[in-house]
Amino acid sequence: MIPDDTATPVLRQISVRAVMDVLLNSGATSRAALAKITGLSKQTMSEVIRVLESGGFVRVKGVTSGKVGRAAVIYEVDPLAGYVLGAELGVTSLRLSLANIVGDVVASVEAPSDELSGTALVAALGRLAGDLVADAGIERQKVLVAAVAMPGVVEPESGRLSLSPNLEGLGDIDVRTLLSAELGCPVVIENDINAAVIGESWTGCAVGVDEVAFVSLGTGIGLGALSGGRLIRGASGAAGEIGFLPIGGDPVAPDSLRRGALESAIGGRGIRGRYRALGGASALSPADIFVAAQAGDDAAAVAAAREAAHTAALAMVAVHALLEPRKIVVGGIVGCLPGVVGRIRDELPRVSHRPIAVEVSVLAARAALTGAVAIALNQAHNLLFSPADLPMPLRLPAAAHG
Repeated sequence: MIPDDTATPVLRQISVRAVMDVLLNSGATSRAALAKITGLSKQTMSEVIRVLESGGFVRVKGVTSGKVGRAAVIYEVDPLAGYVLGAELGVTSLRLSLANIVGDVVASVEAPSDELSGTALVAALGRLAGDLVADAGIERQKVLVAAVAMPGVVEPESGRLSLSPNLEGLGDIDVRTLLSAELGCPVVIENDINAAVIGESWTGCAVGVDEVAFVSLGTGIGLGALSGGRLIRGASGAAGEIGFLPIGGDPVAPDSLRRGALESAIGGRGIRGRYRALGGASALSPADIFVAAQAGDDAAAVAAAREAAHTAALAMVAVHALLEPRKIVVGGIVGCLPGVVGRIRDELPRVSHRPIAVEVSVLAARAALTGAVAIALNQAHNLLFSPADLPMPLRLPAAAHG
């Protein structure tokens, strides 16, 4: 391990951080090249490499060949030095990925969660994580950090979950402490839509885009947004709860006050309700309704899909007016259905004269999980390699996996 901050001079910590930043983002590099890139002296570089090698974080990959002069030793981050867990605790499923310290996902698993609630849901995630790590042949203590993406907002002081009406039984417990106990490592909790926009910016359709919004259309409605490459959180972490926009329904109706007018209109339950009100004969799922609308042989489905797309387009206009992202990525179990984004695009010229770039998520159902892996990886790097006195987030390495 990297020596304790209390025993390591801050300047040495900064040097370690600079070297790891290069190795994580540029791959295997010689000591001379590292010194040139970071501006560190040869003596300091030798000491930094010694510290990282003794901690098990850096290993020799080989030596340069085919060049005039002395061969140079090439160093790389040892992918076996540590691991992180990314998890999504959702309304209908639990998803987990185990990644090594350089960001390669080595194992993933998914299980249904719709029969579980409260502490049983958290316990199920813990068992799933334990099995995933064991099956991968990884020692549990090698898992450094976990990040869990879930609906709602975790209050910073109490660790309690709020603004999550679709996730039963977790509002009265300290979710963060319970998850840490179940997963056996420090845990970072992030809103699932925030995690999704991070996932898209790491390895999805928004790589390199610093101003991007992710709108999830599904069981619930949510927004995650990056400005200058950083999450917009709000005063209490509840920024992005666009389900409460007064669009699509009566904002003072009891269900609107609980779930939000927008969510009541175009959340999964709202779409089903509108379909039935328009004469739909059976209790189709939102996915079935949009499939029927695509086929064009169910008048109620066509009308419900058109209304939902119109209301969603109004939400896109509101998001664009407030944030002006370069693009809006649409995800969620409804948003990723074939034809949904096309319908929204068709409605946009009717409700706005401004061009608004709207794309469907390329990560689809794995957007939040991918973001959770990125968050856990970033947290592990910062805990290990960033000075406690000068906390500066390390850059995430470019994802080399799908």
